[in-house]
Amino acid sequence: MNCSNKKEFEKQVEIIPPIIEFDKERNPSFTIKEYYFHGKDSSKLNLQKISKYYSENEIASESHLLTSTNTETGRKIFYDYKGKLLVQKKTINSKKDSTKTLYFYNSENQLIKREQFYFQKKLRPEIIRKSRNSDNISFSEKDFEKERSWDKSSEIYFSYDSIGQKTEYYAPKFHWDNQNKYKWFYDNKGNITTKQSWNHNELIWTESYSYEKNNYSFTRVWNNEDYQKEFKFYVFKNRFGQNIKEITIKNDSIQVSKKTYQYYRNGIKKRKDIYGENNERLTTYIYKK
Repeated sequence: MNCSNKKEFEKQVEIIPPIIEFDKERNPSFTIKEYYFHGKDSSKLNLQKISKYYSENEIASESHLLTSTNTETGRKIFYDYKGKLLVQKKTINSKKDSTKTLYFYNSENQLIKREQFYFQKKLRPEIIRKSRNSDNISFSEKDFEKERSWDKSSEIYFSYDSIGQKTEYYAPKFHWDNQNKYKWFYDNKGNITTKQSWNHNELIWTESYSYEKNNYSFTRVWNNEDYQKEFKFYVFKNRFGQNIKEITIKNDSIQVSKKTYQYYRNGIKKRKDIYGENNERLTTYIYKK
């Protein structure tokens, strides 16, 4: 092995997240329990998540009790604020692996950077080298280092225009997938007209938006023709700006999916229904105080 390869597979230096100050003395003011049931049988409610809130706009913690499409058994999430700004999000799962996300703002309270770190056992350097020379490989506990350590998974920067509209999300060094840059373009009313996803300087897809009263729609066109899909997405809002219905249509006529939402007076979600083709109700989520 030459020197460069040897260095590549040496144990990496641990990247430890910085300490963030936040308001530690706050107590949650109310709790929301999230249940779900499949189909139309509402008698079989499954409690899958308990969320605690400081206020309608500030979630304090989440405890996941069951695994579903948007939950993981044993995972807990904690949110930390300084003033009204979210400055830290921490997660820990049943295996004691954890993540930490840090949020940084400018003097106008605009989010300008987000860093994400993870704390877990990493594959041993020699196992990484072996896996790169094999197409099919599975890992066992002995392939991982004995102790957990910190590493960084993303470092994202945000840009804004002169009137405070977000124009770019970019992770030039660290990111969890190849879509590491997003761009937004607006009309003179402040509505998004175009959103793009990039891998650095390679365009991945473009979304084009149109608006009518309290709803809007958009289509996504993939730059690679192999991924081109004739989908159109519709979003309907109420007078408070909350999403009350989302529909995905294929080939201008076939409903692929539909979601509907209901809310409490304080703006907290009360119910979500998910439908498939032919308007068949698949799963319902109930949020109880």
